[in-house]
Amino acid sequence: MLSPGDPAPDFDLQGTADGGAGAYRLSAATNRAPAVVAFVPGDDPESRTVLSALADADWASVSDAVAVFGVLPAGIDDCRSLAAALSLPYPLLADTHGVATQFGVRKQGGSIQRAAFVVDQRCRVQVATVFDDTDGTMPAIDTVLRGLAEL
Repeated sequence: MLSPGDPAPDFDLQGTADGGAGAYRLSAATNRAPAVVAFVPGDDPESRTVLSALADADWASVSDAVAVFGVLPAGIDDCRSLAAALSLPYPLLADTHGVATQFGVRKQGGSIQRAAFVVDQRCRVQVATVFDDTDGTMPAIDTVLRGLAEL
């Protein structure tokens, strides 16, 4: 898994955009503001909890601007369906290019670890955190919020 100080791999992925789809590039987003990139393994209860917690986070309390991306190892249709079901205010990106592997969150056996990264405007990782199994409770995103506040 990438660590603070590591360069974040740039990506171009399709993602949800106002009920449709659009293209997203990490370096383009971080040119304007820091970014939070959160990986989830699929449409399961724990992943839904993480995605919902990111949607409910008070980003404005720690940063004037932030780009938030959820990344799912699925096609764009599955991303669109999940984003609509959860009413996500941020794009859910279809990882069809192995971005999870580049960030080091693919486990042996191929599943994806629930994790989030704060990437600064130089496209460097400032925070890397793993979300343990949430058991239906709100995942701790304090590490992500603190990392943004320190930028």
